[in-house]
Amino acid sequence: MLLVGLTGGIATGKSTVSSMFKELGVPVVDADQIAKDVVEPGMPAYKKIVAHFGREILQEDGQLNRERLGEIIFSDEQERKVLNSLTHPAIHREMVWQVIKLFCQGHKYTILDVPLLFETGRKLQTYLYTTVVVSCDEETQLDRLMARNNYNKDKAVKRVQAQMPLKKKIELANHIIENSGELEFTKEQVLLLHQRLCSSYRRLVFMLILGVLVLLYAVFFIRNILTR
Repeated sequence: MLLVGLTGGIATGKSTVSSMFKELGVPVVDADQIAKDVVEPGMPAYKKIVAHFGREILQEDGQLNRERLGEIIFSDEQERKVLNSLTHPAIHREMVWQVIKLFCQGHKYTILDVPLLFETGRKLQTYLYTTVVVSCDEETQLDRLMARNNYNKDKAVKRVQAQMPLKKKIELANHIIENSGELEFTKEQVLLLHQRLCSSYRRLVFMLILGVLVLLYAVFFIRNILTR
């Protein structure tokens, strides 16, 4: 099974592209959803977060106040690193477990939807067959973010600038899906990439089978020479 890393900038449309892959029958391991699950009240990561940031980042029902926590980490890079160190180990463990289950189910490839794919270093990338970045122009990104989160422009710009520049992600990625325009154009790009990945899977299986056959022939050939 091939592992495909999917990432993008805030409000570039990564979740939209992820949903398009799901519609094609491709399984998606969603790091964002896992990140929410591992910080539910009572979970080890939740307890560590409360111990570090204090109970002022909690809502009345005990759930994390994500808006308040977001304000802290997006204005303080050191606190952002602390939060990542508290949550990433649990997130990575759950992602590995989901990948193992999908592998056993016999899927050709799986999308790993990871917002901080390039920010977390090369450890995860080592296991990926390829990487994909969802991109859009800066004006569209800010407009979407302001509309989605009800931000003013200054706050939206601050959130965008707190992340790795989209241009840098594009340089690091193997594939780019441009999502500034119509959804139909985005769907065409997703379908084309899907077809390429399915072809890559078939090619990889063929090469593995061929490699096994060559190895068996070599063993048989050497055995005949040694037994003469």
